[in-house]
Amino acid sequence: MKVIAIAIITVLLLMGWVRWQEKRAVFFPSRVLEGDPKDAGLSFQDAWFTSEGGSKLHGWFIPGSSDTTVLWLHGNAGNISDRLHYLKEFSAHLGVSSFIFDYRGYGKSEGRPTEKGLYSDTQAAFIWLTEEKGIDPGSVIIYGHSLGSAPSVELALGGGAGAGGVVLESPLTSAGEMARRLYGGLPVDLLLSLKLDVVGQVGKMRMPVMVIHGEEDSVIPFDMGRKVYEAAPEPKTFLPVPGGDHSDCYLVGGEAYWQAWREFVELALKGRQNTGDRIQ
Repeated sequence: MKVIAIAIITVLLLMGWVRWQEKRAVFFPSRVLEGDPKDAGLSFQDAWFTSEGGSKLHGWFIPGSSDTTVLWLHGNAGNISDRLHYLKEFSAHLGVSSFIFDYRGYGKSEGRPTEKGLYSDTQAAFIWLTEEKGIDPGSVIIYGHSLGSAPSVELALGGGAGAGGVVLESPLTSAGEMARRLYGGLPVDLLLSLKLDVVGQVGKMRMPVMVIHGEEDSVIPFDMGRKVYEAAPEPKTFLPVPGGDHSDCYLVGGEAYWQAWREFVELALKGRQNTGDRIQ
């Protein structure tokens, strides 16, 4: 009985440590904004809206010259101000409008980050964009980078099901698979509370999908992006970026990166049915 008791206590302590550690390993928010879109030569509107539980969230709406709007769901570190150069490149190359916001606990957004919060905050952002801003849901491309791939898929399966399409860049397959890799194959995923199950959910979507992944990604392995693509429904596109790391595919990929985006926007928003030109 003593041995059993020790074993139970050990498992509980291990579970507690893993649950505490997983939040620290996933969320790296910064509260300080290092600039705003005007510093990148972009006009913008400050957006404030409320998520489930009462957390007040902050974002920027950047108008473009086209009818397409990209809803940005950023990765796990920093805040929206760390994406200013990327926003500028999107405006220059694609002419789309962009709506980028901070999850709870990031930047000026209230609260503390959680997986449930990611999903609630993303839903609240989509509601602000389509209802308060009046953007046609069908003209919206949901764009999730890294951690943002999980709430992107969740939104596409829920309140954002009417969006035009989803782009997942540097996506993880799931929190569990990431944890196993980090811990040398040990089954620590059995102790996790985080799911972030992109690969298990993406196949349920009913809209065009594009997956982008740098072949030299040092954070989320390239083969995870391939797995997410293989699990996704048709019509779908896969863009591997030779030499691309975790956050520089838009720079390393060059014109091929932007052309893939243009073609995907055409597929998603213009009703193109030909899926034969997928990039392999």
